[in-house]
Amino acid sequence: MFELMQFLHILGVAAWFGANLVRAFARGPMTSEGDGSAAAWHRVTVSMGRVIHTPAAIVVFVTGFGLVGLANDVYSMTDPFVVVGILAVVIGAVLAMTVIGPNGRRIAAAYERADHEQAESLSRRSSLVGWVDTAVLAFAVLVMVTRWGA
Repeated sequence: MFELMQFLHILGVAAWFGANLVRAFARGPMTSEGDGSAAAWHRVTVSMGRVIHTPAAIVVFVTGFGLVGLANDVYSMTDPFVVVGILAVVIGAVLAMTVIGPNGRRIAAAYERADHEQAESLSRRSSLVGWVDTAVLAFAVLVMVTRWGA
């Protein structure tokens, strides 16, 4: 059971991390193809939040707790690497709900109105926040792999 839980945990992180990279690196080419493509791309990123990021974060969160529970008291919820993992999921959820998701809808609407100034301003902010989320996630993976503090 532990191996299955660990597999699902890693798969969830891979989906989350991969979706972040797709969002980051496809942004430029997709927004340079015209307002219609740019608006559609940003609507897709909002959809990615619902169908990839949210389920992946839930899987990571649930399996993380499961892994600690199945670890036969080797690890505890207060171990630093576990706390970092929990914080990474919480930070990712907060960033997604407060910036990335809402901005995706606003950016799409701005492109549909041909308001390039607002679209670019919001897009830069979302991109920065997306990279912060990716860095937090990468740090959490490093901390998990090294079992930091355990």
